[in-house]
Amino acid sequence: MQKEFDHFFNILKNGNQQEIKTAKKRIDKIWHSDSESFKKHATIALDQLRKFDTIQNPKNQAAFVSGLSLFFLVLSDTHFLQLKNFVLKVICHPNGHVREQMRKTADWMYISLSSRIHPFAWPKSKKLTQKQILEQEKAKKEFAGYLNGIELLMEKYDDGSYDKFKYIDGMKPSVYKSLQLLWSDLTRGGLQKDLHTPPAAILEKREEIEKELSALIKKTRSDISLKEIQDVIYNETEFDDLHEVIRMFDTGSPYQLQNIVETLNDAWNYFPHRVLNGLCPLEVVSQNKQTKLPN
Repeated sequence: MQKEFDHFFNILKNGNQQEIKTAKKRIDKIWHSDSESFKKHATIALDQLRKFDTIQNPKNQAAFVSGLSLFFLVLSDTHFLQLKNFVLKVICHPNGHVREQMRKTADWMYISLSSRIHPFAWPKSKKLTQKQILEQEKAKKEFAGYLNGIELLMEKYDDGSYDKFKYIDGMKPSVYKSLQLLWSDLTRGGLQKDLHTPPAAILEKREEIEKELSALIKKTRSDISLKEIQDVIYNETEFDDLHEVIRMFDTGSPYQLQNIVETLNDAWNYFPHRVLNGLCPLEVVSQNKQTKLPN
């Protein structure tokens, strides 16, 4: 099978469109007909990653990255670091088609992380095994490193021209946009919030605030959801971001608005923020002052 895989990769790197299409079908067929053998020989792809820079044609580079998809599926759990380094390199490629193929292939890494950070257990009350706990902690560290790498690259490629865009879709194609999309892929479902476990007092207060917000949403018939509020706070860049949420709750009643503002201020202080590395402001204050968290 090694010779077969080498042959297919050679086609992806040098072949024409029809040859590439046939090679991808053959790779897919091997996976579905003999997945165990595929898994056994999948590490061949790791050697191929080093040869990416030898590919001259961007179309072949995109085909090569796309052809790695099933190999990423197999290798993400065990060779995460090598795959991550490759992704962070290729996602900065000057060609948009290459970047987009990399983003699609890299989605298997998100699936790997999410399945290890939240391993299946039935019933839900069943405790995780020691092996699952160790793998969970490993995945959290890998995830944190991956996000940090993306964020450092976003800082590098942010030339200030993207501040005017409220949504990623409105941005022109660029390395920065691809990085934003990759970060968005990785943080869908709020997986990044599981990288840190807050103190019990914070968790209890957070749960209380979530119930209050859910009640306010229902009472005011607001179009915003609890998750959207959490996302606004997590992704905030300035306190004005919260004002947009407040306006969505404004019913014209000063008394009701006061309750809304107080609850949202609590949410701001107790919910995690990306700029604080997943901590909430109260945790940061507590760490800085080394004082007991307020009830």
